[in-house]
Amino acid sequence: MDKVNKNKDNKNQNPSGATACQPVLYVCATPIGNLSDVSTRLLDTLKSSSFIIAEDTRSIRKIFSKYGIKKSPGSVAGYQDYANETKTENIVSRINDSGITCLVSESGMPAIQDPGYKIIRKCIEKGIKISVIPGPSAAISALVLSGLATDSFLFAGFLPKTVSKRKEKLLELSRFPYTMIFYESPLRIAGLLNEMQGIFRNRQICIARELTKIHEEIIRGSLEEILKTLTEGKILKGEIVLLVEGYKKETFKDFSSGDILREFSRLSAAGIERKEIFKIIQSAYNIDRQTLYNIIIGKLPPGRK
Repeated sequence: MDKVNKNKDNKNQNPSGATACQPVLYVCATPIGNLSDVSTRLLDTLKSSSFIIAEDTRSIRKIFSKYGIKKSPGSVAGYQDYANETKTENIVSRINDSGITCLVSESGMPAIQDPGYKIIRKCIEKGIKISVIPGPSAAISALVLSGLATDSFLFAGFLPKTVSKRKEKLLELSRFPYTMIFYESPLRIAGLLNEMQGIFRNRQICIARELTKIHEEIIRGSLEEILKTLTEGKILKGEIVLLVEGYKKETFKDFSSGDILREFSRLSAAGIERKEIFKIIQSAYNIDRQTLYNIIIGKLPPGRK
């Protein structure tokens, strides 16, 4: 539960908390969909700023337009993930000369799955004051709507694009005990859920899409249930946050050799290497490595041992 600050607001305080001549970088959270989610403090700081760094200048100009904020074209600079070290240095140099500077993401909190952290890190190195205007976050909004555990969680963002690196990452996370938060494209979500089912088994998940927008939708269920829905023709559009239940240490004690072989075949079909399959099976079944080896190796056809 958030604690309430009982101190009275000082209406005469500069929204940035900085003196007129002191440079300050203000990390500003912006709406993730609904432009009405801006705070008065955000608007005051945007109006007071002399320099704004934006991941997408089009997004911040929508806020300017809605709230009547006028800024000259030269006061807003774009900063994308592919920006080189020289551009970062130039931007930080300008921050140092600009008094109040705002750093904004395309949406949500800057530096979360966003290149803004490079500017923040460089400002720390240069001794420039940094503060924050808290606000919307797609990851946290989806987490509280998911119904999954919120006491501990991991934000994993976008997974690697290559199949091998993505599976390597999923295997790394397969025994992580806390709720995991991912970002994914609607075009790739079904494929990712298939890969996850092969590694995570049938965990509870939540898909949150178009948060705070007109077509906001929250889909909850098991991996198997939601995959079935998607294969039956359910079409997902818009920005997606995927949440996955953490690993629970529960081992099967009552099982047969056939159960082990079926699990081995399922994981093999998912493209997982044998040594990793052994680790996964041992984490789920009360079986020692030698017994597992005898069951698997003893049943493999010639040439696969």
